[in-house]
Amino acid sequence: MSVSTQAFKGASWLAVFKFAGQFYSWTITILVARILLPDEYGLYAMAFLITGYAEMFSQLGLGSAIIQRADINKREISSVFWFSLMVSTLFALACFPIAYLTSYIFDEPRIIALTQAISILFILSGLQIVPLSLLKKELAFKRVGQFELTCVVIQGAGMLAIAYLGGGVWALIGGRIIFAFVMVILLYTRVRWMPMLHFSYQEAKSYIKFGIAVASGGSLFYVSENADRFFAGRSLGVTVLGYYSFAMQLAKIPTDKIVVLINQVSYPAFAKLQGEPEAFNKFYLDIVKVTATIVMPIFFGGFMLGGDLVMILLGEKWQAIIFIFEWLCLSQIITALNAYNNFVHDARGKPRYSLFFNFLSAITMAVAFYFAAQYGLEAMLVPWFTVYLLISIFWIGFTLSQLKIDYISYLIQLFNPTVAAIIMSMSVFLLVELNQSYLGFKDFSISFFLIKMIAAVIVYAGYFWIFDRNVYYSIKKLRNA
Repeated sequence: MSVSTQAFKGASWLAVFKFAGQFYSWTITILVARILLPDEYGLYAMAFLITGYAEMFSQLGLGSAIIQRADINKREISSVFWFSLMVSTLFALACFPIAYLTSYIFDEPRIIALTQAISILFILSGLQIVPLSLLKKELAFKRVGQFELTCVVIQGAGMLAIAYLGGGVWALIGGRIIFAFVMVILLYTRVRWMPMLHFSYQEAKSYIKFGIAVASGGSLFYVSENADRFFAGRSLGVTVLGYYSFAMQLAKIPTDKIVVLINQVSYPAFAKLQGEPEAFNKFYLDIVKVTATIVMPIFFGGFMLGGDLVMILLGEKWQAIIFIFEWLCLSQIITALNAYNNFVHDARGKPRYSLFFNFLSAITMAVAFYFAAQYGLEAMLVPWFTVYLLISIFWIGFTLSQLKIDYISYLIQLFNPTVAAIIMSMSVFLLVELNQSYLGFKDFSISFFLIKMIAAVIVYAGYFWIFDRNVYYSIKKLRNA
């Protein structure tokens, strides 16, 4: 079985478990949002702004280093494990003074205890890095998917219980902790990997060197991704931050669930193909098409049906996020198409390229959001459609030039998904116009929402059946591989 086929087969298994948990996760998110207040989502966002960066950087890119390395041995991996656990422990202890710094920055004393509680996530994250990376390195995504589904189910039950009992923002914090804790238990009871009682810095040094370059790029990416929430919290207050952060959370669900799934599979596959340029490039273009085909209808659909989704599922309490949620959905298209380019360069052993892009993105996005936050909630959309769009186009073009892929080949992969999504959106728009003139459904009615959803699915799927039926045959082939 080729690496490409193995990767897509792994992705299909991971997708089965992801989507099995997706409806459940969505249900929990909606139920919890109906109980909690916008302020509590704002507090959650504030508590994770600095500690989230520290949590990400504390991993030092060691998981990526393990996956990228062609040959590994037990002694090296044990050394990497003990080093990562030591670093994670130090970052966990740092959460206690960081809590007071975060409270000072946002002038919000309620986040001190929340930030300190997050410290446990550093330890749990440090324990996961090696065994989880070993599974991904071997493309064992069926097992990864099983573990994640189990974690999601237990996490959701815990979050709902805490929210129902009046725990407020602790339902969100507790959900993160529950997920990480259950994952650690599963990794060490089901995978049965255990480190040796052995540590040598020299053996871990090469992993650390590669990982730090990856982590540095990742940390800068974190800055660019969270600059909006930082400046919104500073300038607009906890309630507005709650609206913005929850709108972003909803808009990013496809990116976090689907695109992250694709990245989990693609990075190990890219690493295995790094010595085969033709196969590497073909796999890259396949990933572009798969990503675009999946996310285009979701994000266009979010833009067209965002008002229905918010009002029907969340209620009038969240009506203020409709406009910004709809436009954030469109902004996520370029995020999804740009998401795997860093992994391409990391897999080829050139993380310095990702570091440069993330540095450029962090500086420009931070400046853009600083000024945007001065003009209110809706102004926070402007940097996504100006600065971020331009630097993403640059980054995609740079990646194509490094791989020696021509622009036409890239755009061909996007053509059918984009045209199909536009036609799908036009069909929904026509239904809305017909409703105003002839049908007479009430605004935000469940029945009319379902009609629009069904029409959108039929139009999008029908376009591919007529113009690009190979998509269905490719899926069937991978399923039977």
